[in-house]
Amino acid sequence: MISRGGVRYGALMTLSWVVSVSLTACGGEATPPREVGLTATAQAAAQVMNLSAERVAIGKQIFEDPSLSASGKLACASCHIAARAHADASGGFLPLGGPNMDAQGLRSSPTTHYLFANTAFRFVGNEPFGGFTWDGRADSLITQAGGPFFDAAEMANADLSELMGRVRNAGWFADFMSTYQVAMSASDQTIFEAVKTALATYELGDSDYQLFNSKFDRVQEGTATFTEQELRGLAYFNDPAKGNCAACHTSSQGSDGAKPLFTNFGYYALGVPRNLSQRTADPQFFDLGLCGPNRKDLASRSDLCGKFKTPTLRNVELTAPYFHNAAINDLTDAVRFHVSRDTSASRWYPTVSGVVQSYNDLPVQYHGNLTRTAPFDRNASELPALSEDEISDVVAFLKTLTDVIPAQ
Repeated sequence: MISRGGVRYGALMTLSWVVSVSLTACGGEATPPREVGLTATAQAAAQVMNLSAERVAIGKQIFEDPSLSASGKLACASCHIAARAHADASGGFLPLGGPNMDAQGLRSSPTTHYLFANTAFRFVGNEPFGGFTWDGRADSLITQAGGPFFDAAEMANADLSELMGRVRNAGWFADFMSTYQVAMSASDQTIFEAVKTALATYELGDSDYQLFNSKFDRVQEGTATFTEQELRGLAYFNDPAKGNCAACHTSSQGSDGAKPLFTNFGYYALGVPRNLSQRTADPQFFDLGLCGPNRKDLASRSDLCGKFKTPTLRNVELTAPYFHNAAINDLTDAVRFHVSRDTSASRWYPTVSGVVQSYNDLPVQYHGNLTRTAPFDRNASELPALSEDEISDVVAFLKTLTDVIPAQ
């Protein structure tokens, strides 16, 4: 095995793992195919992409290079911190970027780990599934890699020509062109496609992105054991009458021994509280996920408004702040919100003139899209699905999903 900066050649083997998924328990109307591992898109990428150590290393250099941004200060690695499972920096909120590093991003930076089994966006029945980014608008890691270069709140390049000027001046450019077999006379678009491929190659080929070495994994391998509290937490996590977390965050191995990724790659409207950011300072602005503002093709699908992709819970201990808008910074509070959104609404939402403004980041006409299955199936007259002690147990279990991340 080659690890740091290189390829774990078992990575391509992990592409063939099958992820067991069911949307029905999460409020979906259809059960998607079980083969949510090596899709046609991923299969084609695996066949075309050479994950050699040299190609992965060049992709890592591009990922870590701030000179490709308008400010000269922002790299992919600035928002996806290696020690944080390539998610937001510790203690951060929404990332800052733009030409002057003062433009606040709309959404938090999710972990980019364990995405090898993700698919292009599609519908299974009437349920959305797959895709990359919080709203799934990118159909592959390669497509997703291109977006931040031109986002006004991220790397903020004005156009392709400006970005390519920076690429050609980078210290790694000559090695990149040789390693990826791109002619020096190639067009800007051809070079850009190779840059995106290099970034995806790094994320698929570097072992840090799919370590599978957490305590949970060691327990599955028989080299570690859960504490009593962790065992209780796992039981509550799986129990449909308690946490019901596994309905969206798949926790069981597939019939062929496939390792769970703790996401079904589905989309749900949780009614997360509104945050306070540059964009939400405008009371008329709402981030509606699948139906906008960043995604345009589903703008007419009012039934999808407020829905965001389910992230993996692997390394969730490291990936705060939580949810698409970074509204909750504490893991215990993130679990607590799931079970007390409606039983203790005043804890999460503001009160105006004595009235709790529930789901205040989702316009009222879309409240019918909210997830109402367990544990979101209680009202103010009922107890939460989990007690405080049981929440602590679930959090203890979630911490067993933390990988041993190599020192950078």
